[in-house]
Amino acid sequence: MTTNISTFTLPQSGTLKLHIVLERKNIDLVKASFLEFPSIHIEAPTKKQALEELNQLLYARLENLEIIPVEIKLSQGETGNHWMKFAGVFKDDPDFAEIAESIRAERNIDD
Repeated sequence: MTTNISTFTLPQSGTLKLHIVLERKNIDLVKASFLEFPSIHIEAPTKKQALEELNQLLYARLENLEIIPVEIKLSQGETGNHWMKFAGVFKDDPDFAEIAESIRAERNIDD
């Protein structure tokens, strides 16, 4: 496994696409949060007010954040299917073939 940490930081003028989650708590309360930043959330009486206050919180938070991309590359052995080493183990085993046929026959019995 190899970890590469980039020194690239997002430019201030870059575009950051986020998803807003709106939840109606009751008739008089709307909860708004960012899917990507669940700790940033607000409750307000209207949807419009919740969105405005949520954006203000986000901009205040982003002023103090540094986003560093991290890339983790897994070695070939770690990315493969770990069960493949067992494939074909019972290929020429007559006992296993008999057991498998018995299981198939049971599945086909009408109850």
